[in-house]
Amino acid sequence: MKFLSNAHTHTTYCDGKSTIREQIAAAQRLGFVSLGFSGHAMQGFDWAYCMSPEAQAAYHAELRREQAALAAAGAAPVLYVGLEQDALVPDAQKAKNRADYDYLIGSTHYFPEPLDGAWVAVDGSPELLLRCIREQFHGDAQAMAAAYYALHGTYIQIDKPHIIGHFDLVRKYAGQIGLDTNAPAYRRAALDALAKARQGCDVLEVNTGNIARGYDTQPYPAPFLLDAWRDMHGEVTLTSDCHDAAQMDYAFAETMAMLKAQGFKRVLRLGSGSALWDAVTL
Repeated sequence: MKFLSNAHTHTTYCDGKSTIREQIAAAQRLGFVSLGFSGHAMQGFDWAYCMSPEAQAAYHAELRREQAALAAAGAAPVLYVGLEQDALVPDAQKAKNRADYDYLIGSTHYFPEPLDGAWVAVDGSPELLLRCIREQFHGDAQAMAAAYYALHGTYIQIDKPHIIGHFDLVRKYAGQIGLDTNAPAYRRAALDALAKARQGCDVLEVNTGNIARGYDTQPYPAPFLLDAWRDMHGEVTLTSDCHDAAQMDYAFAETMAMLKAQGFKRVLRLGSGSALWDAVTL
């Protein structure tokens, strides 16, 4: 069974390489039934990464026009106007985003305390992350990971996004920063945060973007987390975290087979009708 949808799509409005029209065209070539856009929501400090207020307004307006045009023509894919919203987006902006957009992906990229004015992202500069570990976590990479998971789990529990974004993003540079993702302490921190996140959201994304960009051979999250999520009776959706239209469905077939082998019975995709979700049976 092909998975003909993607809920995690970026464009040139933030850090993507492809325009909205290019992403839609790629989805149409693949026969997608639905497509969701998830630009990085304005958070007020990392303007090279997130959308500015003006860019977010333009992004929203263009997507609503494209959404209406496709619906009027009865053409696929059904379009969804979403955001990837970081834990550190101000609360007032979070409330406005929830009102204005079709869905939200809840992701955590940054630590709440900057380092000499630089905001530290777990998927940003590995050199800055290493410095953060040395100076803010006394050289303990496991303590850094535990802090990340505590922040992410609490954010999801409280803010209740529609989708949990790349849950174990903190492992992106594991080999470069001395983070042992098989260590009991690491796994305890991750599992505790996942249990907390489950209280706030039903849908966990299985994200192949790290494979597409050559960082890893396994999607986010790791198999032990997917096993735990399955046992929590959580739902999954498959995304490519697509920044480049050429990678819209990257590793989807292999990942669907992996999910079936892990005991999942279905994968959710953005709906092709009036409901937010359709289910694809594995």
